[in-house]
Amino acid sequence: MQGSLALHRGVLYVGRYAKTATVKAYDLDGRELAEGFSFRDPRVGRSAASGLAVDDERRVWVADTPASRVRTFTVFGREVGGLGPALEQPLTDDLLALDRPGLVRAPVDVVARGDADGLRLVVACGGVRRHAVQVFDETGRLLVSLRSGGDPRGLFRRVRGVAQVGRLLFVAEAGAGRVQVFRDGDFHFSLSCRPRWGAFEPTAVAPLRDGRVVVASGGAWSSIALFDANGRLLRLLAEGGEQEGRVRDPSDLVLDEAERDLHTRMAVIDRDGERVQVFSLEGRCFGAFAEDVG
Repeated sequence: MQGSLALHRGVLYVGRYAKTATVKAYDLDGRELAEGFSFRDPRVGRSAASGLAVDDERRVWVADTPASRVRTFTVFGREVGGLGPALEQPLTDDLLALDRPGLVRAPVDVVARGDADGLRLVVACGGVRRHAVQVFDETGRLLVSLRSGGDPRGLFRRVRGVAQVGRLLFVAEAGAGRVQVFRDGDFHFSLSCRPRWGAFEPTAVAPLRDGRVVVASGGAWSSIALFDANGRLLRLLAEGGEQEGRVRDPSDLVLDEAERDLHTRMAVIDRDGERVQVFSLEGRCFGAFAEDVG
């Protein structure tokens, strides 16, 4: 089981999954705002909410890794579309078709920007592949497949999360220990973000408008850290651990950015999707909430 987050107009959407995926809405104090919805792909017998995004029309986009599909739901849980193999189409393991432009295969995260008149979807897929991060319009038409390191033959290695601010797109690449930054679809630079406390395995990234970046790292050296635009460590926000105020294998994070750091809040989901904690950019933990998954 893992977990994912999306924040839209003050509402925190939390995705959790074992065999059945669930999506529920909360405020940042942990109060449940809606009953939520659940789904499971009948072809493979399971689904995942590996990544979440909410567009300007409040449609919820869910990266369902086992089904190789990005699903679209209303906030009431009615499935209304998506990208990837059609619901009635059987899945195939054709190895020759696993890495080609326009293919959605094992998606792990999604970014949705705009509305039905100008929606852009960034879809990140896992594994080691060239076409791991692609941009589509709402019809599923491929607009661009990003080039790892700017190299047409470059490989992305185990992408875990994507995030966007303005013209910049950030890609958390756990298998390469780095965060790649793209500007208008072109490779811009890479943040190695090598911390001093151990291995670096970025699982999620949340950029701020001034160029700083909050990065979650999983594995044995789990952490949440704040870096400047050049990858220099500014502050360790949370160290690894089970207790409140620490993190174990954080899988996603989102920022509710304010004018001042003092008022900016960050939500982090960890412990296999069991817990959501809220922090300040100073590293103060305001509390946690969790629930069982059916």
